[in-house]
Amino acid sequence: MKLVGAGFEAGRGNRVEVSSEQLGTARVIDPANALPQPARRLDASGPVRPSEFEISVERLCLDSTSHRNIRESCDGDAELMALKVMEIVRARGKMHNPETDSGGVALGTVSAVGEGYTDPPAVGEKIVTLASLTLTPLRIDSVTHLDPDSAQIEVEGAAYVFDSAPWGPLPPDIPLATALEVYDVYGAGSHVRDLAHEGATVVVMGAGHAGKLAMAAAQESVADGTVVCLDVDEVAVARAIQLGLCDVGLTVDLRDPAGTMLALSEAGVPPADLTVVVVNATGCEPSAIVATGTGGTVLFFSMATSFQTAALTADGIGRDIRMLVGSGFTPDVGQYSLDLLRRTPALQQAFGMQGART
Repeated sequence: MKLVGAGFEAGRGNRVEVSSEQLGTARVIDPANALPQPARRLDASGPVRPSEFEISVERLCLDSTSHRNIRESCDGDAELMALKVMEIVRARGKMHNPETDSGGVALGTVSAVGEGYTDPPAVGEKIVTLASLTLTPLRIDSVTHLDPDSAQIEVEGAAYVFDSAPWGPLPPDIPLATALEVYDVYGAGSHVRDLAHEGATVVVMGAGHAGKLAMAAAQESVADGTVVCLDVDEVAVARAIQLGLCDVGLTVDLRDPAGTMLALSEAGVPPADLTVVVVNATGCEPSAIVATGTGGTVLFFSMATSFQTAALTADGIGRDIRMLVGSGFTPDVGQYSLDLLRRTPALQQAFGMQGART
């Protein structure tokens, strides 16, 4: 069967015609006829199939929402967290957290290439899987290192990247951990670059990795506009101000829309032209909506988002705004965000970029 879809030659975002095999449907065990992402279970067994390549997985970078969920449910116990990750992967054939419906990305070395794969990476090349781990067939033999405070987990295992899925080469000039962090959230930078405009007020809700990229991209785009950082973490907000990533920084509980609205008003921040939601906590949709002016845009780039809450809150308060789902994919496949990091010393400091690659 031939389908028309967005296949990505060599991970670079070129639109091509793809087959169901290239989309990975043959890897789906349950339910039949599903695509890999919404499927309950995938087949992650070898060997490599014609329209995919195999990587020897060295590291997972969980998305922030999933990492927070696993850490909190295991009380920060590294051994329990490792067991939970192993259990999820064993049960589902992919790193698809059933409680957050999210995954992350993986780093690995290409170990085999199917004979039908279009313009593949070379065997032996290190790459990052830019398609979510929620749709990437994965098996883990062992967790070799896990720091409860880090979303990056060192593992031994294998994964399979479909011909339709984007991937990115590991840049030689950026520390490995930093490159993986940027690739995990690169879409935040690219989307903000495209949505922000000169003179705009951009409110970024969340000061984590995605928030840092979003603020840096906004600073490049708004010229004499205003970039605002909101987060419950006072230290993170102070750091963003210190580095010049934002013009205004406020410590607020984003689950409190009335308090958020008051804090913005008292700081003299006008209704936002663009609000970017990059928090890893639930219940922040109403604050994003009340912070955004009529005709403005909210970009929900967070796996903690309830889209029902967002839609019904905007409806209930009669707010005429555009609400966008922040896809993790953009056609530049991470190059804008990596280049933004390269040319922005403040962003390098924010990501703790120092020393050699490890």
